[in-house]
Amino acid sequence: MNHLKNVFILFIIKLLFALFTQAFAIDAVRLEISKPDGSMEQKVKKLKRLKKNVYRLEMPISEIYGLKDIKIIAGEAKKGDKGYFVLSDGRLGEFTADDGKLRERRNPMSLIGFVKGEDGFVGIVKGLKNEFSSFVEVNEGNYSVGLIFHIEGIEFDPYEDLVIDFHNLKGSDANYSEMGKIYRKYQLDRGEVKPLRERVKNNPQLAYSVDTMFVRVKHGTKKPSKIEDQTLENEPPIVVAHTFDNFMKIMKDLKALGVEKVEMCSVGWNAGGFDGRFPDLFPVPQEFGGEAKLKEAVKLAKDLGYQIVCHVCNTDFYKIAGRFKDDLISKRLDGSLRPYSHMSGGRAYNPCFQCVADRIVNEDYKKLSEIGFKGTHHIDVTSAIVPYTCHDPNHPCNRKQTADYQNKIGEKARKIFGGFGSEGPCDHVAKTLDFALYVWAYPKWIGREHPLVSRLVPIWQIAYHGIILSNPYYSTIDYNIDAPRKWLPYAYIQDPKVRRLKLYEFGGRPVYYFNNYKNLKPIKEAYDEYQKSKHLQYEFMDSHRQIQDGIFETEYSDGTKVVTNYTDKEFFYNAQSVPAMDYKIFTPNVKE
Repeated sequence: MNHLKNVFILFIIKLLFALFTQAFAIDAVRLEISKPDGSMEQKVKKLKRLKKNVYRLEMPISEIYGLKDIKIIAGEAKKGDKGYFVLSDGRLGEFTADDGKLRERRNPMSLIGFVKGEDGFVGIVKGLKNEFSSFVEVNEGNYSVGLIFHIEGIEFDPYEDLVIDFHNLKGSDANYSEMGKIYRKYQLDRGEVKPLRERVKNNPQLAYSVDTMFVRVKHGTKKPSKIEDQTLENEPPIVVAHTFDNFMKIMKDLKALGVEKVEMCSVGWNAGGFDGRFPDLFPVPQEFGGEAKLKEAVKLAKDLGYQIVCHVCNTDFYKIAGRFKDDLISKRLDGSLRPYSHMSGGRAYNPCFQCVADRIVNEDYKKLSEIGFKGTHHIDVTSAIVPYTCHDPNHPCNRKQTADYQNKIGEKARKIFGGFGSEGPCDHVAKTLDFALYVWAYPKWIGREHPLVSRLVPIWQIAYHGIILSNPYYSTIDYNIDAPRKWLPYAYIQDPKVRRLKLYEFGGRPVYYFNNYKNLKPIKEAYDEYQKSKHLQYEFMDSHRQIQDGIFETEYSDGTKVVTNYTDKEFFYNAQSVPAMDYKIFTPNVKE
């Protein structure tokens, strides 16, 4: 009897949800509320109308306190329906599956999108933005799409109301381009971000970064080892890839080839090499040439007219470091040190970002500034992860507070070096981030492969192009270097012709990193090609669409259109030829 009763209640809830959503893309959501005792409550919640086509779900702290999870089912469809879901990492899935389940905890933006037929919506999370997973569930061809807020997973008392604004989309506006633009407007209107065009006015370092490519040279890392807690006595030797003398030769050779401007990045220059002894940065390894040679390389870069920065990381601390202290490390709920991966320096631990901001970076940045680094200072990992918590009683931080400290570090980097770059697109640091090394690490990390996903679309670029510089894929690093690739996600796109098209379809900034720098001609070719489109870094990406199979159009706020042809046949766009496996830029106010 209880089972029949529950089935009947669920039927009524679904019926009410369907009735509420007939007139609009969304003005109600279905909730499944889980409690710590294992019980669950299901109900339909009518949304508050804010203005035409905008509805709000708001659950105050008092309403969510003590709950485990809140599952919000916002969109429902059936296999065969016209439309799609889109996640903030750019994964788009059409309604073609019979069964499946997707759950994503790492959401680069606080949104979820849904289109069915001529209607759609984009939901923007405005409260508890670091505390949710997006989900897609398919059962016998029935799709449910929405968000799950992990209230118990906050690990602290809820610190703000749960708020989501749903923007209804109709007809030609029901698409991922419009969703990205709505999110961009939200970020701009509240002052969370500012356009590059404004920010470069009093920042010559950032203007330089916008104007050219990013070339990263890794000096070396320790020989692989299974030693968990390394000491100075058992530390593995450094395997050298590029000395500082070699680094200087690369820069001289680039200049001789005619690469007039480039932003160089010294990677793994620090104590112990790449990921070797953080939080220690010094002493600079003699294997590379020592600190004197590093300073010589920095001076040479400037003499050549190049901008030069370095790579550091704030998320992996090692016990071999002289500055390592248990007090610096993030604590889990049980008080234990928060472990991270086993990497070059042995077992790494996640520090508390309050400690990094208040007790580490000031000393580091003073020394790095004295060496002469200027530009988009690269801090690895920060923008590729969800902020984590710290339960040390001396410096407790919820995820929002951790994000705040990460932004304080970004602000310091901007003030001292002129910019802040990081690994990925996660926008809890959008207010201070100037460059994302990659937007997608398909098929492994951000934008990971999943059977419910049909393709990747540039919803992130539509939101942030013209605000944050970016390179689209991990695999578009070294995009035009034709060499075998084995390691995913670097190896995802094998064909350099396709990598080139992807870079320009998604408005990317060229990046070099994993090649051996023996042949620099591809970098010169990329430099020359980039000159004709680099001005578009200042423009918003206003739309992206597939014209037909293998043909895509990207339009910018100044009216420029980039048409990309992935087919083996010539394509005519407004009576002009776009050759096979090529792209063409259509400039506004010029006859097309």
